Amino acid sequence: MIPLYAFLAGAWSAVLWFFTLGVARNLFGVFPRERAGEVTTVLFPAYFAVAIALGLLATIVLWFRRRNRRDTIALLLQALALAALISTPLLLQPAMAMHPPGTPDFARLHGISMVLNLFSLIAVPVASLLVLGRSKE
Repeated sequence: MIPLYAFLAGAWSAVLWFFTLGVARNLFGVFPRERAGEVTTVLFPAYFAVAIALGLLATIVLWFRRRNRRDTIALLLQALALAALISTPLLLQPAMAMHPPGTPDFARLHGISMVLNLFSLIAVPVASLLVLGRSKE
């Protein structure tokens, strides 16, 4: 199960990092803020669908293969990262849609979304290292 877990967790991390640092960062670096925001809004459903699917599969695999405390900590980190990702399209984006960009409420919700995404960007690779580092011992 380690190769399957490594693939899923690696793909999950890659999607998170590529969209955040590759796609979104470059869109905001090339286009005016409003246009970049429109494009990322269109891309979000695919981003979240792929990230959540990979995260769910990686978490299920880890659930069944956990062997020790490190695996359990990794599982907890992954579950929290998955919850953070799910909360954005489920809760935050609908709330953000009720406020025009540039307003304080939109900025607050967008900030929460960014913090949750940052948590996932860090938690997923850390969880993977906990599991895969142990498996090589």
